Parts: sequence; C-alpha cells; structure tokens
Amino acid sequence: MTWLPLVFLNILVMLVCYITNPIVLLFCDEDGELHGFLKYWQVWDDSCNPRFFVLEKAPSFLRYDYDRHYEEWWGTPPELEPYNRQRCFARLKDPHFTVKERIQRYICRVLWLTRNCGYGFSFYLFGEWVFAECSVGHEYRKDDRHYIRWGYDDSQSIWHRVWWLKVDWYWTKHLHTDGYLGWKVNYPFEDAQYSMIALRFIPIKYSRG
Repeated sequence: MTWLPLVFLNILVMLVCYITNPIVLLFCDEDGELHGFLKYWQVWDDSCNPRFFVLEKAPSFLRYDYDRHYEEWWGTPPELEPYNRQRCFARLKDPHFTVKERIQRYICRVLWLTRNCGYGFSFYLFGEWVFAECSVGHEYRKDDRHYIRWGYDDSQSIWHRVWWLKVDWYWTKHLHTDGYLGWKVNYPFEDAQYSMIALRFIPIKYSRG
C-alpha cells in the first residue's frame, strides 16, 4: 500500500492514542513495559521511561533520581527478531519510590508517549522493509545543523515504493525546520531494514541547544 492511505490510517490511530495514553499507562509494569496488545501504544525501541527523556527532556520539576531506581540495557526481544532490530530496556533496581517520584514517573511516561504517539502501531502495522542493495540515497549537508537526506527503495513499483525525506535545517541558533516524511530509514545501512512510517514536518521549531 502507498504512503498516503497508510499515513491517513496512522493519523487516526495516533488520535486514539493521544486520548488513551494516560489510561493505558496505568497498566505499565515497574520496568516501564506495556504487555499484550497494549505494546502497540509503546515506543517500539524503548521502554516507557527512557533515561535521557527523564533526565534531559522532561521539565525539571518532573525529574527524579532515575539512576538510583533503574539501569538501561540493549537487547533483541522475540517480537523484534523478525525485523532485525534491537531496543533499549529499563531494569528496576530500587523499587522504593516516594509518592512524589511515582507521580513524576507517571507524568514523564505520559509526556514520552505523547511525544512519540502510537509508535508501536507506526512500526508493527504501518512499517515496511527496505533493502540496502536496492536503496538509492542522497544527502545535502552543510554541517551537523544543516542537512537534507532523501532516498527510496528501487525494488518496488513507484506506487508502492518506500521512500524517505529527513530535514534538519537551522535558520537561527534556536529555530530550525524539523521534518521526517515517508519511512524512518537509517541510511546508509547494510542488508535489510524494517522501518516505521513517518509523518513529521515542523516548519519552525524551537530548540534550546
């Protein structure tokens, strides 16, 4: 199926996830994992409480002592083996949270899934295979703050072709265009890669860095 009808379905799923994320996260276990069908709400390559988000991206009043409670590790769970992908896990070390920390953790989880809404659906239901030997990729790069990448998989017909367009272009120190359309392909790559569908285009985005 082509990108346009798939992305339309993905948008509908994302709208449902935006509404239901706070409820679904009530069923999250102590390691930050959703199970069964609820895993489609979870980010496919991480837990529901990743370290970098809690300590770097979340508002300062929501940050708790992550390293005392958790440690992170990478692995390949059975559901990702067919897709040749790995993901990050969080392992609980210290279960003794204060009430304040539990509230902070829950809100961080909600913010994380809101930021990456419906990623499990975008990967497992709307993802596509891309083959390295058939991929044609291009890049225009001025530096790390000014680049455009684009490409496609030439093994498919033009109407069913996997393609990608990634833009990150800073206009000022803090304002930039941030976009990722098509499928999230980490190009260049070797062998085959299963990639989630992408629909992100922010003409002007503010970043502190």
